[in-house]
Amino acid sequence: MITLSNAQPFARGGKRECFVHPVHTDRCVKLPRPDSLPADLKRNAPWLRSVRKSVDDYDENVSDWKVLDALHGAGDTSLWQHLPRFYGWEETDRGRGLVIELVRDADGLISRTLLDRLWETGYDANLQAAVAELAAFWEARTIPSRSLGLHNIVAQTKPDGGLRLLVIDGLGSTEFFPFSRLSRAYALRRSRGKIEGLRRDIAELMERKARNRDAGARGFLLSRR
Repeated sequence: MITLSNAQPFARGGKRECFVHPVHTDRCVKLPRPDSLPADLKRNAPWLRSVRKSVDDYDENVSDWKVLDALHGAGDTSLWQHLPRFYGWEETDRGRGLVIELVRDADGLISRTLLDRLWETGYDANLQAAVAELAAFWEARTIPSRSLGLHNIVAQTKPDGGLRLLVIDGLGSTEFFPFSRLSRAYALRRSRGKIEGLRRDIAELMERKARNRDAGARGFLLSRR
């Protein structure tokens, strides 16, 4: 068991917190936020939804695990060009944590989110090329995802100064019936829809930046060490 109760997360999302693994600094441990424990989310959900769904259905770690575990089992190493490597579950003093690759820049610092990078540099040619590469990958592989949100993607700076985008959050399907697994055409439409949503989010963020509006707190790291 690893101890994280006194550690500070380097990132915090709507339902989870992310910690640097205390032994492997190239790994991230994801845990539910204390105010968003899956059992509590199920208990406080509307009655019909609570009855229909299990505790695991309220656990974003489980959604990510199902996708990453299946992809890891496929043995295709090219998948990790745009997805984090997966190391399974590990027990912590705050419960079971999902352990994935902690993406770092060439200088060793934790890579920032795509939202953070866009807000700082704008949608420059470097980022446009990286988004185009990710979009082609996502369309070709039809990876199931809840969202390709700007805060769910990290922009890794490579030694040559180029950028590599990795989707580190928001994996898994929201489908009640798994049409995407039965129909390639349907899965492709869903993937293209996620890509279109990503491009809309970029355009909206750039519009906010141009109008000197606030980007909001979500999507910025608490620490890069």
